[in-house]
Amino acid sequence: MSRKTFAASTALVVAALFFTACSDDGDSPAAATSGATSAQEDQAAATTPAATESQALVERFTTALDDLGIEHSEPTRTEVGLSGARMVFDVQVNGNDAGINLFPDAETLATWQEASDSFGGIHVALPDGNAVLSLNSSEGIADSAEIAPKIAEAVGGTAHGV
Repeated sequence: MSRKTFAASTALVVAALFFTACSDDGDSPAAATSGATSAQEDQAAATTPAATESQALVERFTTALDDLGIEHSEPTRTEVGLSGARMVFDVQVNGNDAGINLFPDAETLATWQEASDSFGGIHVALPDGNAVLSLNSSEGIADSAEIAPKIAEAVGGTAHGV
């Protein structure tokens, strides 16, 4: 298998698993258990420097949404799945499913972005912090394509997939 084929296959598998994980409705027993674990982990990690940095990245997106008058829910930490992210937060943006993904490094972020781009995903990436706001790219695609550049400008980031 060539290096290019392997990279493309890996990106497709990661993206498929990521998008599958994002569609979990939270009704499964595993989701209920993972929610309790995430809450315990959140509480234990709330005072660490990494937690403070992570919260600042999440707030960067939510503050931009507030400033732009874009409706959103409070981000809720969820399982990272196989996305490669170190933290994932579910959030509703203009009534559509979205997520804030925090990646451990630029390489992992780049791999995720390749997969997202290959599936027609729409997201806003921060220039620092290895974080993205992944917007809905199915039923809310027109709205996502419209608001992504505005959000990118507000956070000093880049809109992808628009």
